[in-house]
Order: sequence, then structure tokens, then C-alpha cells
Amino acid sequence: MNGKKLQLEAIELKDAETGLVYKSIGCIGSNTAHSYFTVMSWRADSRHIIAAIDVDAATMKGTMLDVDTTGDSCWGTLLHKEMLCFNGLATADDMYYYSIGADIFELALKSGERRLVASHPQGCAFLEPLSITNDKSCLGVYWENNGVFTIGTVDVADGKVRTVIEPGFAKPYSVANHAMINPVYKEQLFFAHEGDTEQIYDRIWSVHTETGEAVNLYKQQWLPDGSAHGEYIGHEMWSYDGKWLYFVRYAHSPLGSSGIYRVKRDGSKSEYINGDFRYWHACPSPDGRYIVADTLLDEGKGSEIVLIDLKTGSSCKLCRVNRWNRHPGHPHPAFSPDSRKIIFTHADENNDLRIGIIALE
Repeated sequence: MNGKKLQLEAIELKDAETGLVYKSIGCIGSNTAHSYFTVMSWRADSRHIIAAIDVDAATMKGTMLDVDTTGDSCWGTLLHKEMLCFNGLATADDMYYYSIGADIFELALKSGERRLVASHPQGCAFLEPLSITNDKSCLGVYWENNGVFTIGTVDVADGKVRTVIEPGFAKPYSVANHAMINPVYKEQLFFAHEGDTEQIYDRIWSVHTETGEAVNLYKQQWLPDGSAHGEYIGHEMWSYDGKWLYFVRYAHSPLGSSGIYRVKRDGSKSEYINGDFRYWHACPSPDGRYIVADTLLDEGKGSEIVLIDLKTGSSCKLCRVNRWNRHPGHPHPAFSPDSRKIIFTHADENNDLRIGIIALE
């Protein structure tokens, strides 16, 4: 961290329908975004965020800042230039882990001390997003080498890069991605079978990090005639206590109630939570009380930010925002560590990206 300070514009916006007032942070004439919803973009104080400014829409690279979100003007401290904006995550003790190609780094946000955690032995780039256990002992990672996708782990202390499984899914849907280590039970690693949603019938997988034994954690339903599967699902995320994996059954699924679901980490039980909206991404709060989700609207232009109460199962629309159809312009709403604030990315009237912050009462 070189200590250089940059100023961002901070304004208040009021949703025309709900009346909610929220803060919008960005750089005029360029794109500002937060990271993927499965990783923490907030520092431990639930005040500072790690944000990307000057994001290039084609490459998704930007300049990473540590931004103080309080006050009428927001100031950011430079962390790294020319970095993929989904390649980092913050931890509860103010450490920031990020990948640059085949290297993973650790940055102490309080002191500015930086160290190389690991380098891939074959020079393969670590693909986004990263994941980490709550005790910071183990990273969940994945990479691709000559068309072969590998799910693995990195030991944070000694930097050992370990192959857990090469799933070997058949072409044309050979991609295995979104490796997410269970935050509490580090012997468990989620990964996704990626591809055309309508064709992937075994999306959700869990693999034991020591034995390499993998199971299709959630069994998708098939149409009565057996011709195709009937559940189109995706956008998974672990609960912070590691007991549940949350996901969305998309609205165009032929079978069952669409909406937000979760499956127990051992696959023994799944639960339907809420289907009031056309949900897209769903993120549980660290305290286990809420889910925040975004939705699909307006032929690819709009999205709603929705709060779901896990105690009652009820939902409440917070606001409606504009979005991009492509990364990094999806809202990807997520909670602060104290579960009292929500961060999301939205597009302004000029279709430039900004970061929205909602303070829950």
C-alpha cells in the first residue's frame, strides 16, 4: 500500500417506489464496482470497503482502493493498480487476499505489510473468485490448464498448492469453477459444474479436501417423462456458519417453486425459503438473520434489491436499480460483517457503474 489518497463522489439517492435513501459512491465518467457476492468486500469495521475504480468493461481490470464510506465525500487509499476486480477478499481481521495471475498475496490493511502467500507450481492463473476459511488457514481455489479444470486448496501458512480433484466433466460443458471452501469445515469444498443452465443437471458438488471423494450435493429434479431435468439452479454461497449452501432456482425452471433455496452441507435436507421475486443472486448475512438478493428485470436492464427475513420467510423490496447484462455490472448485493449494511453495484443514468450502500435500521 503506497498511501496515495483518491477522492470519490458520494451522493444520496432515493428510490421512487419504496422511498429508501441510500448512498451511491463512484468516480464520474468511469466505472466503480465491488467484488463478487460470495466474498467479503468490507473491512472488519463495517465502514471501509475494498472497491475497484476505473474498471475497464472489457477486461474487468481496475484500480483497487480501500474506501472510507462515511461522510459527504469518500476517500480511498490505493491498494493495487491493474487488477481483476473480482480477484480479492477481505477477512474479519483486516487482511486482504488477492490473486495476480499465478500468485496469491496477503495484504495487512492496517499496517500495509504485503507478502506472497503462494505461487502455482505450473504457472497457472488462479481464477476468480477466491474463498477462505474463517480461521484464514486455507484458501479454496481453482485453475485451468490446457482445457482441464482443477479444484484445489492453498495452505495460507506454508503456501502449498494442492490439487483436490479434476472433475473431468464431459465436453461441451467441461468447466468446473467457483471453488468455495466451507468457512468452518475446511475438509469440505464446494465447486460448480458450469455451463448452459438448461443443460446442466448436476450443478452443485462437494468434495472432501483430504480424500478427493466428490458427491453431487443437491439432486436436481427431472421432468416426469425423463427427457430433461426440470430445475435450473446456480449462484451458490455458503452460510457463514458453514452449515448450509444457499442457491437460486431460476424463474424459468419447468418444475417446482422458483426462488431461494438452501441445502445442508451433508446433502441430507434442502429447504425452500422465498419465491416472491425473480431472484438472481442470494447472499446470507453473517448473523444468519437475513438474505439479500437481486433480481432480473426489464429485459436485462433493471434489478431489484430485496431483503428476506429468515425468521419469517417474508421479503421486502428495498430499491430498484439499473445494471449491466455482463460482469462486473451485476448488482451482487452482500452484507457488511456486522450484518447492518448492504453493498451492491449499480449503473447510473450514463450507464457508468457505481457502488450503492444501504444502511439497515
